Amino acid sequence: MSIGSETLSAYLDGELTPTEMTAVEEALETDAALQAELEALMAADTVVKAEFDAMLAEPVPVALAAAIKGAEGPMRAANLSRPPRGLFQVAAATALVALFVGGAGGYFAGLSQAPVQVVQAGWLQDIADYHDVYSKQVRHLVEVGAEEADHIETWLTGMVGAEVRIPDLATHGLTFQGGRLLVAAGKPVAQLIFTDAEDRVVALCLIQNDAPNTTVDERQIGAYDMVTWGGAGANFVLVGDAGREDLIDIAQTARDV
Repeated sequence: MSIGSETLSAYLDGELTPTEMTAVEEALETDAALQAELEALMAADTVVKAEFDAMLAEPVPVALAAAIKGAEGPMRAANLSRPPRGLFQVAAATALVALFVGGAGGYFAGLSQAPVQVVQAGWLQDIADYHDVYSKQVRHLVEVGAEEADHIETWLTGMVGAEVRIPDLATHGLTFQGGRLLVAAGKPVAQLIFTDAEDRVVALCLIQNDAPNTTVDERQIGAYDMVTWGGAGANFVLVGDAGREDLIDIAQTARDV
């Protein structure tokens, strides 16, 4: 099976057959270049979706409204109410809208000139999506095992650009299993993975930020609870199953490292 960008995009969107999914996953285990291409696609998908969301949040200029009203064919304003799913569909939709209103005074061009605002938009959703995949793994739960803890700290610190330290969470019944390098909102993210006696996964993730969050926040995204905070040039998020009552206590211990 030939695995190219279109196949990887279909893999991210869950559009492959079980046999094809297995073939891609097996190839990813041994092909570093393919892994890098997958992470690049995920990063690009995140940035495009973030810019599309930002575009939708802006007031519709008069020129655009007039252009939509006068358009012929199946395209209608309602079609702009939500971005299509998938990297190529989202990119195509964004390009189509930009082309359609080409004379609207550079309205869309201005949005693409603000990468700083996009940099961490939606990173928690990305983490939730990753967690939904990796927390179900057994043999491939981590990229580098706990026996290489020193290497994990050095490696992830260098990749993320903020200090990565592995907290001791044994008092919460958690065992460190290892680490992974993720991509969220177009930036590298360090992920430290722990499991409890019931093999439930709790993950601590951090992303570099020169102006980190100053408050602790709790939220739920999908099937997962999250506790977020910032410090030491990074934003942190602790992820666990929804309804896990000890997550805030675990986060407090992780913050004190």
